[in-house]
Amino acid sequence: MDRKKVFGIFGGFLAVMLVFTILSRAVSGASMARVETVKAKGGIIEHRVSGSGKIEAGKEIAVYTENGQRVKEICVEEGQKVEKGDLLFTVDLEELEEQILALQQELEKEKLQNQDLQSAGNLEQKTWETNRNRAAEDYNAAVADGEKAVIQAKAEWDRAEQELHAFLQSQSDHLSTDQMQRVNPDLANGTQEAPDGDSNAEEGQKNSADGDNREGSQDQNKEEKDQNQNQGQTPEQETNAAQEKAEWEAQKAQLEQAAAEAKAAYEAALSARAENVKATARALEDASRQPASDSTLKQNEITRQQQELALNKLQSLKKIEGKITAPVQGIVTQIAITTGDFTTEGTAIRLADTSQGNRLTAVVDKSNEKYLSKGSPVNISVSGKKEEISDYTVTNVTENEEDPNLLDVVIDLPPGVLEAGMMADIEVVQKSEEYSTVIPVQALHEEQSGTFILVVQEEQGVMGTELAVKRLEVNVLDKNSAYAALEEGLLSGDQEIISSSSRVIEDGSRVRKKET
Repeated sequence: MDRKKVFGIFGGFLAVMLVFTILSRAVSGASMARVETVKAKGGIIEHRVSGSGKIEAGKEIAVYTENGQRVKEICVEEGQKVEKGDLLFTVDLEELEEQILALQQELEKEKLQNQDLQSAGNLEQKTWETNRNRAAEDYNAAVADGEKAVIQAKAEWDRAEQELHAFLQSQSDHLSTDQMQRVNPDLANGTQEAPDGDSNAEEGQKNSADGDNREGSQDQNKEEKDQNQNQGQTPEQETNAAQEKAEWEAQKAQLEQAAAEAKAAYEAALSARAENVKATARALEDASRQPASDSTLKQNEITRQQQELALNKLQSLKKIEGKITAPVQGIVTQIAITTGDFTTEGTAIRLADTSQGNRLTAVVDKSNEKYLSKGSPVNISVSGKKEEISDYTVTNVTENEEDPNLLDVVIDLPPGVLEAGMMADIEVVQKSEEYSTVIPVQALHEEQSGTFILVVQEEQGVMGTELAVKRLEVNVLDKNSAYAALEEGLLSGDQEIISSSSRVIEDGSRVRKKET
């Protein structure tokens, strides 16, 4: 085969291969997903919270008067606008004056009762002090008198014991042993005992007996001599001795009786002293006990103060001729009284205070709670007005009382901005900080394992340079319905992020860009 023919065959082969390559690229390109891409850029994330509500008076004022006043005339209607000082209603002056007179009389009665109670209290206090002082005097007197009586009784007893002892001693000095044996054998033998007495008397008797024994020992020889001399007495002498013994016994019995009586008197004085001191001590204890407390006077004083306060209020009402006026500019929202009936302790008329402006309370979904806070700027729009009001901020955010899934957003408005009763829409715009990586939210993908984005990158294939899909896991810092802010450093500024695709794609898929 010649060389020219070989070149021709080779050229034909190349031509066929070129045709097949073109056809392959065409088929491959037709099967690839077409994607749109974006690039990340810096920016902020705005959160817009919308809601609607009704404009109401900024606060309500309760208008009331004294309890139990007969309503003479009502001068306003519900929904009526009033200015400060406008007449709202009047009360019956005749009924008012009767109540004033009744209270004045009650106060006078309380005054007289308190004076009587004060006088009775003073008298009771003086009586108590007098009784206590007298009881103290009686106690001191009982102690002193009892002590005096005991001392006197003891002295009498001692005297009686001494007389008895002296009598016995004198007889022992003058009678012989034989005579004393005849008169009193016990005394002659030294066995005569003195009557019982207190400790001092017993000691004295003991000492006397010891003395008698000593004296008896000293005169033993004399008594023996006298005994010898008395032997062989005549009948006359025996009669005289018996008479002497009887006289001695009688005198001795008399002295012993006196000593016993003196001792009994002493013991009675001790007992009387103890009883009298005990009785007067109890009487002093009873008299020293304070009388039971009585708070009647203090309670009456409290009642008097309350009555004076009520009287002052009624007199103030009489001074303004029973006319009740509006305390502020506002709108009558409720009338709770009826002409001819008596007022109660509750509110008579309720006013919506418009002097300090109105209040807009809008309801929003609770899921937006983190984008709402006191001081957030708010835009207000009202049906029928083209311009938005954007000079005010959120005053407060609270949970809705009826539905816990809703929030009440409160905006205070100054006087003259919007009238009470109107409906309005609000929009609160919360702006984030500046983020370096912000992408459209449609470029963000979420699944159970996490959040990711898809980017395109060039790869070298058998057909040449191609665009392939690469999955990147990302961390979302913030997002709204349009944009999402990603953690910095995951993307370069030139990387293209797939924002949409003509078909389902995944990591490694070959794609091509849509032509713009």
